[in-house]
Amino acid sequence: MKVRSLENESELLAALAGGSERAFEKIYWHYVGRIHPYVLKMVKDELVAEEIVQEIFVQLWEKRALLSSVQHPTSYIFHMASSRTLNYLKKQSNHSRILMNYARLGSELVNATADDFDLKESAAIIEEAVAQLPEQRRLIFEMSRKQGMSNEQIADELSLSRQTVKNQLVHALKFIRSFMEKRQKLFSFAIYFLLTGK
Repeated sequence: MKVRSLENESELLAALAGGSERAFEKIYWHYVGRIHPYVLKMVKDELVAEEIVQEIFVQLWEKRALLSSVQHPTSYIFHMASSRTLNYLKKQSNHSRILMNYARLGSELVNATADDFDLKESAAIIEEAVAQLPEQRRLIFEMSRKQGMSNEQIADELSLSRQTVKNQLVHALKFIRSFMEKRQKLFSFAIYFLLTGK
């Protein structure tokens, strides 16, 4: 962009403050070639830089009444450019952060929902398998896994040997695993925890 010389900035600013379009044009052509590279270096996007530069001059025109008291025109205009550019970068940063947070939260929500669904579905299949166990085996399994009783406590409660209780649990677990495999279920950590009690 072409940069033209500016003879008397203070007079031009005073004229601009009074609404002179000619003064605005002269100031525009003097500064646009200096501000554009400055903004572009910060935003690293040609189209964005051009848009910001245009916004700067629109703001300069809209607030022209304040220019009569400006002592250092160059500093004032570059401060406008810096503020406008930093505001853009801040908004972009916040926008990116919000999008990232939504993406992260959305992913967590999907994963949590999927995990919750798998766990509930798996638990239902286990319950279905347990219901098909022989009565004594089902009772031993439920006392072990649902009530948290040890093999010794179950043996005492049912007047059985601890080895019998252990054998019944082994058979119960084998049946449940086989049942789930037939239903083409994959074993997750949660399922493994439910079946082994570990």
